[in-house]
Amino acid sequence: MYIDGVFSGGGIKGLALVGACAAIEERGFRFKRVAGTSAGSLIAGLIAAGYTSTEMANLLDELDLKKFLDSRKTVIPSALTKWLFVYWRLGLYKGDELECWIADILAARGLRTFGDLAPDALRIIASDLTNGRLLILPDDLPKYGVDPRTFPVARAIRMS
Repeated sequence: MYIDGVFSGGGIKGLALVGACAAIEERGFRFKRVAGTSAGSLIAGLIAAGYTSTEMANLLDELDLKKFLDSRKTVIPSALTKWLFVYWRLGLYKGDELECWIADILAARGLRTFGDLAPDALRIIASDLTNGRLLILPDDLPKYGVDPRTFPVARAIRMS
């Protein structure tokens, strides 16, 4: 039986979402459409790419989180820089390494852009901090002059 799934954020709670997926799989359910934000967007993306809960758990077990700490380079003293990056909503880390890792694991299953998915299969929730609004990707991409079929799923997950 097919069901829809919506996955919330919460950092480490992403591991609990994998456990919830395992329980759903054990009962014979399969996800047809998924959506998520933050850590939930990663889980939703992996499901959309065809990963099982066991495969997701293995990916997360093998993960070295320190490799994602790709800090921004600057000449300003470190403590002041961190505060400025947070103040200007740039974040403490660039996120390039995270996006590359996500892109690689999705590409291993043939998923690169939203065009690689069935219509309505995946929705990623992000924030447009500049305009102060919620984004639903890929639906809102045309408002920014972007073709949803060519937009990378890994970038959407990073945005989330």
